[in-house]
Amino acid sequence: MRLFGYLQNFVSGCFAILCFPCVHAQTDSLAGISAGRQSAIFSKAIGIQHGFIFAHSEAVQNTSGANPTGVEISLAWQRNDSATWALCNCYPRKGLLLSYYNFDTRILGKGITTAYFLEPVYKLGTNLLFSFKGSTGLTWLTNPFDSTSNPSNQSYSQHLNGYLGVGLGLWFRLNDHWWLNGSVNYQHESNGGMKKPNKGINWPTAGIALSYQKKTRPFYSGRRTSEKFGQDAPLRWDAGIFGIPRRTTDNDGNRIHKLLLGANLQVAKQVGRINALTLGTELYHDEELRLRLKRDSLDASAVKAGILVGHEFLLGKFLFSQRLGYSVIDQSPYYDRLYHRWGLQYRINRNLGVGFNLQAHRQVADYVDLRFTYSMER
Repeated sequence: MRLFGYLQNFVSGCFAILCFPCVHAQTDSLAGISAGRQSAIFSKAIGIQHGFIFAHSEAVQNTSGANPTGVEISLAWQRNDSATWALCNCYPRKGLLLSYYNFDTRILGKGITTAYFLEPVYKLGTNLLFSFKGSTGLTWLTNPFDSTSNPSNQSYSQHLNGYLGVGLGLWFRLNDHWWLNGSVNYQHESNGGMKKPNKGINWPTAGIALSYQKKTRPFYSGRRTSEKFGQDAPLRWDAGIFGIPRRTTDNDGNRIHKLLLGANLQVAKQVGRINALTLGTELYHDEELRLRLKRDSLDASAVKAGILVGHEFLLGKFLFSQRLGYSVIDQSPYYDRLYHRWGLQYRINRNLGVGFNLQAHRQVADYVDLRFTYSMER
């Protein structure tokens, strides 16, 4: 009943906020679409999401049973032309997302998120599209851990946190200007290990949104080719440095920052229009880990090294990466040797790139780092 009430309010709000005239639908064709690149189509949407907290460890079992509900507003720009179709056989969207969530438990409070998203969209039929989406941004959470006022919150310990989200969606065309979008999503928030406790909030959701676009044109429908795109592409070699100041406490209980600093080397091979496979290695030293080992009276090194295999989505100037790693050097007892990394990189030019990576062990985020990369192709 609670969700039904939210849906009622959502439908009413949609038409109060997005009040535009409707027109009759038209059939997709190639009429009016010229070859080459055209301007992106702008749209705006409002929607609602409802889900549950995934209590992934014993420390956050006190949030189990909570059902977060959120309202989302998005602004998007979608490509729909022959040049884009030739690159990915899709209609990619990118944009900005603003959301407000009530996590349905006083322990977690509420949150406001701003995020940037990339969303490749694929045509299933005349009035039906399929998409998958990756989002990254920042979240302001209202009720962080406090030893006095909120000692039971082991999920986050500061107001400002990082946000990551992935999702799948179906788009139903109501007419040329209005679309209905149903989606399922997995969302994560944490501070990347900058301050503890930091178990993170993980919550799957499902929802619905109403989208409006003033400008419209038929979707370009070029013939799919069997060409093995990228088979002649050269190997890309990446060398980079990465780091982050991690927050910890000294022996007197004072808050201090200690530097994590490392370097990585990777080779990437493009295997499709928007896909590449990667193999790499990394080495880093973590001062926060060194202090933790010292406090626990452990005679171990704070140096770690790993090998990683992974995949990249090649989305214009953006690279969205997913990698699985194994620590070949790790003397600390706190995590398994197996870990995974999620990254977003912006390519400034052919050689230089900047971005960030999230490292996690199973469902627990370890840290988020900033990295600079130099690339060569040969």
